[in-house]
Amino acid sequence: MLNELIQSKEFVAAVIGGVIAGFFSILATKMAFKHQQGQSENNEKIIISSLLQAIHDELETVYERYQVTMGARLESIRENEPLNFYYPLVSDFFSVYNGNTFLIGRINDNDLRKQIIKTYTLSKGMVDSFRLNNDLVHKFEYANKLYEETKQEVHKQHAIAHYNSLISYAATLKQGHGALKSEIFALLRTLRKNGVLSELAK
Repeated sequence: MLNELIQSKEFVAAVIGGVIAGFFSILATKMAFKHQQGQSENNEKIIISSLLQAIHDELETVYERYQVTMGARLESIRENEPLNFYYPLVSDFFSVYNGNTFLIGRINDNDLRKQIIKTYTLSKGMVDSFRLNNDLVHKFEYANKLYEETKQEVHKQHAIAHYNSLISYAATLKQGHGALKSEIFALLRTLRKNGVLSELAK
C-alpha cells in the first residue's frame, strides 16, 4: 500500500514536472518567435528607412544637376521660342529607384508610395521628352544644312517644319518641367517630414 502511494506520488510529480516543463518550453518558443518577429520588423523598418534616404538623395542630386544644366534654360524660354539645344542624356539617371523597385511596394504609407511612383514616372517621362527634342534638333539641323548646301526649296521647307515642331514642343517641355518641379519639391518635403534628414544625421 505504501509502495503504491509512493509510486502514485512519484507519478503525479512526474506528470506535474512534465506539464511545467512543457509549459516553459511552449513559453520559450513563443518568446523566441516574438523576438524573431520583432527583429524582422525592425530590420524591415531599417531597410525602408534606408531606401527613403537614398530616394531623397537621388532626387535632390539629380534635380539640382538638371536645374543647372537644363531646367533654368527651359524656364527662360519665351513663347514661340524653340529649345534648339542638345541635352546629353545618360542611360540611367535613377539607379536607386530602378534597382529597388521590389521594395517600393513594401512602403506602408500609401500616399508616400504613390507620390514616389508618380514623381519617378514624371521624371522618366521628361527624360523621354528630351530625347524626342534632341531628335527634333537633329532633324532641323540636318534639313537646314542640306538647304544651305543645295539651296533647294524642299530642304528649306523641311527645316521650317522641324523648327516649328521645336517651337511647339518647347511649350510642352516647359509645361512638363513645371509639373515635374512641383512633384519633386512636394516629395522631398514629404520625405523630410518623415524624418529622412534626421535619420541621415545619426
